[in-house]
Amino acid sequence: MENSKGKRRRRKRSSQAPVALVYFVTLLLFLGIFGIFAKIIVDKLSSGGAETPDFSDTYIDSYNTLYARVNDKNVLSDLSVIRIAPKHDKIIIIPLSAYTVSSTDSDKTFRDIYADNGIRGLQQAVDSTLGIATDYYFTISNQEFEDCADIIGGFVYAPEEELYYLSPTNNNDISLRANEPVSLSGRQIRLICQYSLFAEGRQGNTRFLGTALTALINSMFDQAEITKDSLDLFYNKTAGSRSTNMSENDYKQIRIYIKQMLDSKIQPASFMEPVGEWTDKSHFVVSADFKQQVYEQMEATKSEADAAEEQTSGAEE
Repeated sequence: MENSKGKRRRRKRSSQAPVALVYFVTLLLFLGIFGIFAKIIVDKLSSGGAETPDFSDTYIDSYNTLYARVNDKNVLSDLSVIRIAPKHDKIIIIPLSAYTVSSTDSDKTFRDIYADNGIRGLQQAVDSTLGIATDYYFTISNQEFEDCADIIGGFVYAPEEELYYLSPTNNNDISLRANEPVSLSGRQIRLICQYSLFAEGRQGNTRFLGTALTALINSMFDQAEITKDSLDLFYNKTAGSRSTNMSENDYKQIRIYIKQMLDSKIQPASFMEPVGEWTDKSHFVVSADFKQQVYEQMEATKSEADAAEEQTSGAEE
């Protein structure tokens, strides 16, 4: 009797051995899987959530953004179209006077169009006048413009002529000597853009706007790591309180492209000064030749997808 009980106990113990082995293997698998997930989490935390997209099987869109600077009374002061072409490592700036005559209404300037129809009406007028399509628009206050320029650190400017203006209000005077470099703050940049300082009138203000934006953007690329950390700040400043059609999702996608450009260690920005005729001090008509130059630049910096689509549609026709 005792022998039979002993045999049953031995059989029971021996039958539990495979079960214990299964538990042991399962535990090892669990620890392995847990270790993999833990490594992924640690990698993400240690990288600070860095975006490392794979662009090998995709294309990056070139896009145009309209920036309209308005004063405290919501009057259009000046504007610019900035084309960013990540695949070409180029940023093309087109500075524009608020007194540019709109092709949608030859009796009205961009300032008039903005006063009557707001930023959307201005976007349509700019697109029609230059023969382009702007994807996004922003309105920017004087303070937002100054803040963004100061975050970048301003830029060094040596005017070709003496620039002097005595303002009736405090801290708004401008006094620059010809050919002497000086570091300009955001406020000084903004004031030079709007004061009547230049011998050639408002065309000088437009050229200075292009010079300033080009220098500021290239300075951002010179300090790439700081700029990467500041991109959200720039977006929040310009999109927070003013009109824009750039959604947060649009911005997040664009931010990836910009960060990739920043890694290229380049100075990508240049500007195209508008050519045309000032019929008087407050009306500027863009020339047909300049529109053609803009068209050629837009074509030369198209995304790969746009170019392929045009070739396909042309072949079908």
